[in-house]
Amino acid sequence: MKKILLIIAFVLLFSNQSNAQMNIQNVNWKYCTAKYDCDIQSPQGDLSGNVTFRMQKDSIVWFSVSAIMGIQILKGIITKDSAHVLDVYNQKYYPLSLSDLSSMQELPADLSAIQALIVGNAPTTSLIQYDSTKPNEYIGATPPYLSFGLTTKNNLVSSSRFSDKGKMKRLKISYLDRLTDKEVKLPNQMEWEIQDMKSDLNSLRLKLSLKTARFDSIPSYPFSVPNDYERVSIQKN
Repeated sequence: MKKILLIIAFVLLFSNQSNAQMNIQNVNWKYCTAKYDCDIQSPQGDLSGNVTFRMQKDSIVWFSVSAIMGIQILKGIITKDSAHVLDVYNQKYYPLSLSDLSSMQELPADLSAIQALIVGNAPTTSLIQYDSTKPNEYIGATPPYLSFGLTTKNNLVSSSRFSDKGKMKRLKISYLDRLTDKEVKLPNQMEWEIQDMKSDLNSLRLKLSLKTARFDSIPSYPFSVPNDYERVSIQKN
């Protein structure tokens, strides 16, 4: 459970910035429902299962995580200002304020960037080409928060890389290939690598393989907190 919450928390750290002229093609979408096979590798051991996302652009992210036998272990919902996570296995509820999380980590949080990372778009456009001999490489910074880099292939994002203010946490997302039979070129294979320089125990790798994807309107995002769940607050450091 802590590993999955770490993934959610780290993804919440990155915000979308003002537009700039770049030779980067973002996939165009309004709704997205996608299910992935998921493998998590960590120092404590490996886990397998699947992850499902339901999203409306710039509005909401709904997600569900199930173990390999199809038993739901985690579900949650992310909006523009908050995230709500249910640890179904341990019957605990985690309410997260994006502004509090931003303050704790000295990093911004933004729903649009979270969605961009999931669909394989550039999470920020505050980027520059730092080397004319490397036209597919971009870097950027948002003082005092973070630095980031981005690599493209055929004008689509092939990897995004982030580090926090003190370079104690690093995230790299690789988009290994994309759908070719649908209008929305969603990533078909992704790898998320989180490195914590303070403790290797908090480092992990997440591999996602797309099983199904739809882009029609989503009728509902079911989420409620059962009365018998323990409410757990994540305190500031």
